[in-house]
Amino acid sequence: MNVLTSLDVLIGLIVIFLVVSLACTVINEWIDALLHTRAQQLRKSISQMLSSANDNTLGQKFHTHPLIQALERDTNVWGIYKRRDKPTYISNRTFRQVLFDVLNQLVADHPINFDGTLEEIEQSLNALPDSDLKTRLLSILNEVKATVQDASKRIEAFQKAIDQWFDESMERTSDWYKRRVQLWTFLSGIAFCTLLNIDTLTISQYLWQNPEARQAYLQAANSIIASASTDSLKKELAGKDSVQLNNISQKIDTLLVNLREEVTQNTTIPLGWQLEKLPTCTKANIGAWLTYWIRKLAGLLISIGAISAGAPFWFDMLKNVVNIRNSLKSKTLGKDS
Repeated sequence: MNVLTSLDVLIGLIVIFLVVSLACTVINEWIDALLHTRAQQLRKSISQMLSSANDNTLGQKFHTHPLIQALERDTNVWGIYKRRDKPTYISNRTFRQVLFDVLNQLVADHPINFDGTLEEIEQSLNALPDSDLKTRLLSILNEVKATVQDASKRIEAFQKAIDQWFDESMERTSDWYKRRVQLWTFLSGIAFCTLLNIDTLTISQYLWQNPEARQAYLQAANSIIASASTDSLKKELAGKDSVQLNNISQKIDTLLVNLREEVTQNTTIPLGWQLEKLPTCTKANIGAWLTYWIRKLAGLLISIGAISAGAPFWFDMLKNVVNIRNSLKSKTLGKDS
């Protein structure tokens, strides 16, 4: 029984962490919509690939190319104002096509032609003005020449090597963005936990002492898992170019409404600050006062750390723990019968 009770307490905590993580996700999307961080970082990364230290001419030509401008879209930000948003994703094929279109403007007399030979492409690259990009492209070409012996496959190998170079740069860009989102989630988690007094230790104690609360959160967890929109929402949350703000906000709102109907009608979790119940510091009770705030700080820090893991993590964790709980429950019932 104690094992099942412990799992039920854990499930209740996971549901709370999930709800707050979803709220942090909405805030992250608001921040991204306001700052347009993904698009700006993509633009910056490509400019760094193409430009030398003091010359961003190629980067500017790349971003003003018709194929890139065709990826831009008009956005109504929060229904307040409209703006022209830069692309947040460019395929490696589009990058390669635009790159060599831009380079051919610099070597009109020796255009880069992928229908020819690798040696002809090398001649065209050598005709480019000296730059970091020229050095990089020639390095890729020489590597292909050294590793691909079949001349008929060298052009394709060179194109794939350019694609790989771009993909590796985009992976670094994606990693940077994920770290930035983690920072936003961490800061949002601090705000939520502090303002709402989301104290893991206090909530755990409450759930342990209240069977009705545990049952309500177990029902809420089962509703989340059974929801047809859960998997699609999880994919959107985890995707590298994941969501449109209105779409994800609508799904999250629906999920939160369902949770509220499942939980709040049956139980009240101790959230929020009750200032009149906070201990006062006097000489007589300074030990108890310190103990209270150390415990409170520990509970808040646990919540902040948990919420920082993100909603996709808690989706998976919820499924796993509920499955373990159901399996253990079935075995227990089998023994009793």
